[in-house]
Amino acid sequence: MTATLLIHTFRLVLDTPDNWREKANGQSVVMTGLAPRIEVALVWLLWCFLHSLLISRWWMAACRSRLGERFVGGWYRVFFNGISLATLVPVLFLQFSFKQVVLFSWPGWWIGIKILLYAYALYMLYAGLRRYDLPFFVGSSQVKAYLAGAALPRPVFAVDTIGGVRHPWYSGGIALVWAYGPVTDVSLASKMVLSSYLVVGAFLEERKLLAEIGAPYAEYRHRLPMLIPRFKVKK
Repeated sequence: MTATLLIHTFRLVLDTPDNWREKANGQSVVMTGLAPRIEVALVWLLWCFLHSLLISRWWMAACRSRLGERFVGGWYRVFFNGISLATLVPVLFLQFSFKQVVLFSWPGWWIGIKILLYAYALYMLYAGLRRYDLPFFVGSSQVKAYLAGAALPRPVFAVDTIGGVRHPWYSGGIALVWAYGPVTDVSLASKMVLSSYLVVGAFLEERKLLAEIGAPYAEYRHRLPMLIPRFKVKK
């Protein structure tokens, strides 16, 4: 319901006065008058903004002041993941509802690069699963502790070099975004928005980790690159 309201609100804001007059005369207007690639890009930007807002430090502080530290610590991660997935579905539905023009379909030997991108994304997924506490990431460990009346778990900083980057899921996510499907006039817009968002998200995550962990994470930054592994060539 929340996701559907977001999409309808977004389209209403983008409607032109001519569209409003047509609706007042009883005519049905389906499109906003924007090119599909622009509409898709703007809706993805809206989703990215909502995603960032719900995990921002000032928003979390506001939630804690109103709902209590323990309640937010126990339930918010599950709520955040649920809202993110629920709002993602209509965005994807909107993107795939448009007729699209294929710009690039990985012909010939290019398919090898596509396979390499998929392999890289899978490896980074594995690296992230090894490095991160998955129950904490999805929120199940917090809910379990909250219901049991136990102390809430806290994120653990794991000094691990697997994957060769500080943010394996962000790095693998960018590879997956570009490897998936052909590049069309519409998907190109979403790929560019999501890639930019993942890069910006990595920088924002860096600020958060530096504030929470401090010197140990600052030292860790010198050991590993952020998103692109260093490939050393032996002489």
